[in-house]
Amino acid sequence: MSALVTGGLGFIGAKVVLQLLKRDIPVIVADLDIEKNKEKLEKNINKIGKNNEMISYEKLDITNYENIENIFKKNKSDCVINLAYGIGTICEENPLLASKINVVGTTSIFEMIVKYKIRRLVFASSETVYGAHQEFYGDKAVTENDYTGINNHFYTYGVMKLLNEFMAEKYIKKYGCSIAYTRPSVVFGYGRQNTAINWAEDFAAKPALGQAAYLPFSKNNRDNWIYVDDCAEQLVRLALKETLNYSCFNSGSETINGHQLVAAVKKIIPNAEIHFDESVKSTPLIDDQNDERIRKEIDFNPRSFDKGVECLIKEVREVNRGNI
Repeated sequence: MSALVTGGLGFIGAKVVLQLLKRDIPVIVADLDIEKNKEKLEKNINKIGKNNEMISYEKLDITNYENIENIFKKNKSDCVINLAYGIGTICEENPLLASKINVVGTTSIFEMIVKYKIRRLVFASSETVYGAHQEFYGDKAVTENDYTGINNHFYTYGVMKLLNEFMAEKYIKKYGCSIAYTRPSVVFGYGRQNTAINWAEDFAAKPALGQAAYLPFSKNNRDNWIYVDDCAEQLVRLALKETLNYSCFNSGSETINGHQLVAAVKKIIPNAEIHFDESVKSTPLIDDQNDERIRKEIDFNPRSFDKGVECLIKEVREVNRGNI
């Protein structure tokens, strides 16, 4: 048994690779820029007591169908976890390129699942499919069955993710293939790569480095958060479980406001300096999601926000030891 992880050197993808290796599952990492991020991944592989013989690499251009097919031809995998995706900034600045990566590229992966009879495909969608305003849903935690109209959407990224979901359901119904996808809330942790929400790292990483953090929302803003390792664990468990009861899963952990965020950081760094932009009432995201479905499906409960902050700060200090 082996697993193919596309985007396996990214923020979430690298964590997915580690979770698979901990289970002694060989991994094929497919990514566009292997040499840039390979060293960091292999250091983390050594930290968990595994060796690099269980991992192989393939250069992946998700916009190139022939390249994708060659990887699937060469590597016979039991499951695929697809995390090769253009982030929010690309979607807004270059929607044509983003469509080639996110829409055509993801559909190409669906085609491979059918053609090469892959047992299970799992991919990360996003909470942005629910639109930009919690007010649309009232005070309730949003469930997998909730949807909003296009006028409530803020992110082009979220519209593309929604299209991925619709295409996934089409392939499930038409071909009977096994596909599952999660809708992660704000994924926080150390190692983000210049994304539109770097604040999901900076709020704790900057103070851990002795720097001030500046967050682009008010202190009363509420968001649902999930620690990156737990987001990765959810994807892995969905990929490995023999049968699934659903295809769509919310992926969150805990809803907190800016006051609670500051308190969590100051438990560890009492002199942390965290600033808010009080002119921005809230982020263009929903506040809360109901994640009971995935908790029951894979028998896993994500850690609390406070515990995730503790892990983030610990990693920052370990990586930057001697520079703080």
